[in-house]
Formats: sequence, C-alpha cells, structure tokens
Amino acid sequence: MTGLLPDNDLLVQFSQLFQQRTSLSNMQAHWQQYHWKETIKLGFSNHKHEDWKYTSLDRLLQYRFNYAQKLKISKQQCDCLALPLDSHRLVFLNGRFIASLSDNIYESYQVSSLVEQKNIPVAVHAEVFLHLTESLAQESLLIRLAAGKKSNKPLYLLHISSGQTDNQNKNIINSSYYRHHLLIEENAKIQVIEHFVSLNNQSHFTCARLTISLGDNAQLTHYKLAFENQHSYHFSHNDLILGNHAYAHSDSFLLGANLTRHHTSAQLNGKGSYISINSLLLPFREEICDSRTYLEHNKGHCHSQQLHKTIVYNNGKAVFDGILKVAPHAVRTDGKITNNNLLLSKQAEVNTKPRLEIYTDDVKCSHGATVGYIDIEQVSYLRSRGISKTKAKQMIIFAFAAELTESLKNKIIHQQVVTRITKRLKRIDI
Repeated sequence: MTGLLPDNDLLVQFSQLFQQRTSLSNMQAHWQQYHWKETIKLGFSNHKHEDWKYTSLDRLLQYRFNYAQKLKISKQQCDCLALPLDSHRLVFLNGRFIASLSDNIYESYQVSSLVEQKNIPVAVHAEVFLHLTESLAQESLLIRLAAGKKSNKPLYLLHISSGQTDNQNKNIINSSYYRHHLLIEENAKIQVIEHFVSLNNQSHFTCARLTISLGDNAQLTHYKLAFENQHSYHFSHNDLILGNHAYAHSDSFLLGANLTRHHTSAQLNGKGSYISINSLLLPFREEICDSRTYLEHNKGHCHSQQLHKTIVYNNGKAVFDGILKVAPHAVRTDGKITNNNLLLSKQAEVNTKPRLEIYTDDVKCSHGATVGYIDIEQVSYLRSRGISKTKAKQMIIFAFAAELTESLKNKIIHQQVVTRITKRLKRIDI
C-alpha cells in the first residue's frame, strides 16, 4: 500500500458516505459493496504513485465530504443553466434524476433505473474514482435505444451540482455521484451531450461515470462539456465499447473546475469499427486538468484517431496520459494519438505521455506530442495589421483550438464552447 495519502484520510471520509448511501435493490447493494472493496484495495495515492505523479489530491484534504442534499429549483433556474437545444433533456441535480425538470417524452429512448448489473459491461480500465462513483451513487440510470432506431433529437444529460451555502462551514464540501449506462443496439444512431454546470459559485465535488455499449453498425456522436465553476472538483470516467462496424466520435471540453481528472476508456471488440476521441483543456492559474485515455483494439481492421490539446496559463497544470493497445489478433489496425500543448506563460506546466502497446504485426500506429509557446513572429505580424497585442494572442489561441472547435457539427455546442473559451480568456492577462 505504498504511495497512499497519509492515513488515507480520504478513504475514511468516503467510508462514512458509503454507510449513508441508499440502494435500490439487494443486487445493487451487492454491486456497490464490490466496488467499495475495490476502492479500499486501491486507496487514494499521493504523488509518489506513478499515476498520480503530476496530479496532487492534497487540496481535497482540506475538506470534509457530505452527500449533497436534495434540492428543488425552478424550471426557470434550470432553463437558465441549460443549453438552448432542441433535444430530449434529462436533468440531474446533486446526483439525482429530476423528472419534473426533464422532458416527459423521450421519443425512441427507454429510460429506467439501473437496478440489474448483469448486462452492464465490466470496467475497461478501472481506477479508484471509477470504483468510488459506482459505490456511492445514490441513483443509476439505464437509457436504451432499440435496434434500428435513429433519434431526430440529441439526448441531453444536464448535471447540476451545488456547493454549500453556509459560509460558517467552509471546510464542508458537497459531493454528487452520477451513474448512467447507455445501451445503443445494432443499427441505432444517437447523439449524446453530457453537460456539467454549477448551481452556485461555491466549492463542490462531482464524480461521474458513463458507460456506453454500441451494437453492430451502431453510431454515436458524444460531446462532454465540463463547465463547472473554478472552485469545483470534477472526476469522471467514460467507457465506450464497440461491436462490429460500429462508429463512435467523442469530444470532451474540460473548461472549468479547480481540479479535473477525466478518463475515456474504450474497447473495439468488433471488426471494422471506428472511434475518434478528442479533448480540449484550459487550466489557468492554480488549476490542474488531467485527461487520460485507454484504448484497446481487440479485433482486426479497426481505425482509431485521438487528438488532445491543452492551453495552459500562469501556474496552471495540464496532464495527458494516453495508451493505445493492440491485441495479438487485431491485424490491420490503424491507430493514432496526438497531443499538442500551448503554454501561455513561463510558469505554465504540461506533462504528456502518449504511448503504444502493440502485440501483433501488420498495423499502422503512431503517437506524438508537441509543447510550445505563442509564436512572437505571428503576434508581430498581426500587430502590423493594426490588431492589438491581446487580440492577436487571442486569435492565435483560437486558431490553435480550431481543429477541435470547428469540427463541431452541432452549431449550439460550437457556440457554447467558443463562448466558454472567450469568457475564460477574459479572466487572464495575456
């Protein structure tokens, strides 16, 4: 158990929450007990552990963790936080599904409580916060899109988390746990939007777990928007499991939170499948943003692409860790991981580690990373055209991000991402 935090303080705190949880069934309680044992086994590591070398959990030790209480907010409050989308909206507040704020009709989707785990895939690449979320989630949701169905509207999952409003107890932090499973059957097509926001400007702790199973020839377009406040803590883990000739595209925009650690794990378990995994990170000042991917090519003739970009300012820190693994019989695999990083100041820090594990011949795989500063010659050229220094740098930053933002086919998502980046850039002096 080397490399754990002193006395494993976090484990003691979360143990108290585990005793307070409510389970929907004996089967769910058994499943949560399993995940809690795995949480105990792994523990919460300090910087001496390789996986946590660049992402310190020390700042969490200042808090005492509570389950966020059930709250009621008005539809008007909810609408102000929501994206103006023509969608099927499901609203979650402090870890719980709020039917009164959600749409009543889901078109082709079937929505129910996730009480049986027998059809849920095991974790692709487990880690401690994955197990923590599974063990502490008060509710779990199953969303099914039947075979051959193609929804005309995106599925919009709005997660609203709130911080403590009692200023007398600043060391107490609300914690919320979100658990969803999407079952996309063969020949079905879906667009999914995960949106995380803060109800107020107080500190809060969010854990989220989303698993998605795609049947043969199924198609998924997925956007994750982590737009919580700068005092929040966001830990999440998404799993994507693809069948034969399935297609998945996943974009994550991690544009908020004091400390973020997001995992995307995937398995290509059918022939001829394609997956694209991308992310954009903007940690400023003392923020830490950690993005990790783990991708298994388990069948032949599959294609994967990954593009991960970070923009880091002041004492901000970005971490990227990506693994592309090719199984012995996964011939004709075509896989690529790229991580590009832009530093806006000398104090900014980025740690990048893309890597390959290949156990067969007849593949085409590559990985690479770049780290650099804003090109002064580009700034000078723009200034010679009458553009201010600040505006010139902003234009270069947006150009750097454009490879991800301009590929967004949903115009509302594109607008919201660009607006979020603009607001964050206004907070800093570049």
